[in-house]
Amino acid sequence: MARAIRYMLIIAVLLGLTACGGKVRRDYGGGGKSEAQLLILQDRPAVELSIWEGAIVFDLRDYDAWSQGHIPGARHVDVADLKAGRALPEDLNAPVLFMADGPLDSRAELAADTAIQRGYTNVQLFPGGWRAWIGDRPVQD
Repeated sequence: MARAIRYMLIIAVLLGLTACGGKVRRDYGGGGKSEAQLLILQDRPAVELSIWEGAIVFDLRDYDAWSQGHIPGARHVDVADLKAGRALPEDLNAPVLFMADGPLDSRAELAADTAIQRGYTNVQLFPGGWRAWIGDRPVQD
């Protein structure tokens, strides 16, 4: 009996890990009739691919942190600018990617939600942010 329970527990854990193991997770915003899609990028290679495919990167860290290093081509912006309708592209289908300092920094999630509320349909979020981006690699200005 104990052996059967142990096997069932191992299978349950493996199934859980398999379900969470992807590099990109797709969530749908709004819950209602919204056609917005939120792409959650979980690592640097996923972000690099998104940039290569044309995503506009918005870095929500403060200016001092941004000026000390940022993803090449990333635009410095804050959530207030986005809520006021500034900084976002005119094309509502343009891929926009939001990042902040790291997983405990909620500014990227607020920015992504703002973009979805404004009607953007290709919204991407990098919750690992700057901390996940730099990892062990050197920083470039």
